[in-house]
This record gives sequence, structure tokens and C-alpha cells, in this order.
Amino acid sequence: MRVETSTNVSRRRFIGGTLAFAGALPFAPVVTAVSPAATNAARVPGLAAGYKNLTAADAAFVEAMVNALCPADRLTPDGVSSGLAAFIDAHLAGEVDAGVHGQRELFRAGMKAADEACRDRFGRAFHELDLADARQFLRDIAAGDVAGHFPLASWSSDVVAPVLKHACFSGLVYDAHGSCMFWKLFG
Repeated sequence: MRVETSTNVSRRRFIGGTLAFAGALPFAPVVTAVSPAATNAARVPGLAAGYKNLTAADAAFVEAMVNALCPADRLTPDGVSSGLAAFIDAHLAGEVDAGVHGQRELFRAGMKAADEACRDRFGRAFHELDLADARQFLRDIAAGDVAGHFPLASWSSDVVAPVLKHACFSGLVYDAHGSCMFWKLFG
């Protein structure tokens, strides 16, 4: 018999919680456009400068997240400078994997829930935290120590972690930095 801990949430429980959350979202019809750029512009108003899919709020969260997970040190640049935020944007835009439409909305819902939990805990948005608080908050999310209406621990392990691993070891990011810079992040 499998015992579930706060850091070991089953996929079934995550999917059930996510479907329950998604069922509470308002229904919006899908509109198709002729070009992918027009689709992104119509679906995501207010894209952040330099990004294809991330809004300004999304970009602030993603940049703070990748910099907290991969801070600059004497050997490597921070997460944004190393291309992690750009890769996540490209991934969510469907340039890396065309089948990410549902994941895009799940990624966004998780960011929104994490930011709300951060505001509850610290009184400010995630991207406004100092590096130490941001790192600890992400650890608390992964450990299941951040309560909320959204399964943040599962979001962290089942949605964010695979995208980050893909980003860290993708050709464009990995090869550009000597094929070894992200081993410190994942071991």
C-alpha cells in the first residue's frame, strides 16, 4: 500500500484536484486565428516585452522563480540570463511542444495561486520577495507547506519541475553554457 506524504502526492490526486479547480473556472469559448502570433495576441492581452506568451505578471513571476532556483554565482549566470525564462515562455507558447495548451493554463493557474499564497504569507507578490524568501517559499510549495485552493505541491512537481528540467537540458540553453551549468540545480 502506497502512503502519500506532503511531498509525494499521487498523480491521481493531483489530476482530481486540478479537474475540480478547472471545473470552477468560467467557460470561455476557444477562438482560432490564422497565425500563431495573432492567436497569442488575442488569447494573452498585454504580453511582456520580449516574450511570446507571458504577460507582464507571468514574466515577473517566472523570472523571479528561475532566479530563485538558479541564482547567479561565480560559475553561472542567474536563471533569466541563462535562458530559463525564455525557454519557459517558448514552451508555453507551443514552440517546444505543440501539445501544451492545457499545460499553459495549468501553469498560469498555479502561478496565480502561488502568487496569492505569497501575498497572504508575506503581504506582497512573489516577484517582490528577496532571494532568500523566494527560495524558501518555493521550497515550502514543493514540500506541501503552502495551503490554498490549488494543489501547489503537485503543480510544483508535476508541472513546473518537468518544464524546468527540459529547459535546463535543452540544446539551446544547455549547449550554450558548456553542457554542465544546471547539474547544481538537479544533482
